[in-house]
Amino acid sequence: MPKQKTNKEMILKFIESKKETVSKQTIKTYLQIANNMSFSVMLSQPTIIKKLNELYDNPNTKAMYLNLIILVRRDNDEPTEKLISFRNGLRDLIIKTRKEKMTDIKDDLPTYNELMGKLNDMSGIRYIVNFLFLKYGFRNNDLNLKYVLKLPADKVNENFLIHSKNKVLLNINDYKTGKTFGEKNVIIEDKKFKEELKSLKLKDGDYLISKKNGDKLKVSSFNEKVLNLTIDRLGEAKMFKILIGHLLDIKDFSKIEKLVETRGTSISTIMKSYNIHNNNESKLKELESKSEE
Repeated sequence: MPKQKTNKEMILKFIESKKETVSKQTIKTYLQIANNMSFSVMLSQPTIIKKLNELYDNPNTKAMYLNLIILVRRDNDEPTEKLISFRNGLRDLIIKTRKEKMTDIKDDLPTYNELMGKLNDMSGIRYIVNFLFLKYGFRNNDLNLKYVLKLPADKVNENFLIHSKNKVLLNINDYKTGKTFGEKNVIIEDKKFKEELKSLKLKDGDYLISKKNGDKLKVSSFNEKVLNLTIDRLGEAKMFKILIGHLLDIKDFSKIEKLVETRGTSISTIMKSYNIHNNNESKLKELESKSEE
């Protein structure tokens, strides 16, 4: 009788078959799950469900494990229908949990107008960082920008910033959803933004946010530095929630549609993950209706 393969062996086999279409971060997550999973993905479906319920309370964690378990079982021609049904049932619980968290977050967050008031009192790199978060809904890595006089032919895995006389061009290629949304080009003509950028006296090849010696920062160090530059150390995710809440309040749906492009995300993701009015279904329906016009 052949020796039964371990979870890690089966997951590595699955990764190998999908490595051309799966991101490095996803592969890293898969391997972490493989190392942490204390039961075989080849157990019976009811037993797997029982194990997940015993080990984890968070429905998001259960769903994350289930996603990979289902993929690996399919790759090994094992049944998955009960696992899929269980995962589908978790969705309502995940939505409920998200709504409760959003309600708590809303009560603790400052208003958009309060943030804009603080932004107007800022200068230099702090102004630039918070302006990009509040005006364009950027994620952290969008700001990992290299100042250049001319865009290079090879733009893979880099984001670029060009400051001409009348405008600033942000050419963004390396970001979370880049494989889905592709290259982003954002043109900024705001007078104060251009003045604050000019005051930094960047030279060709400099990074907007860098190590003391000018080198590019590692992701973890970069994220920490950006967090410290944001208003009240709110971070980009909370600032985006505030921005979306404000735009829904004033019913500026066209601006939300522009954020879909500048952030590189979908309206459904915005409404599910960043809408602090998540308990108000009428706002979602209103936005969807407006988007279909």
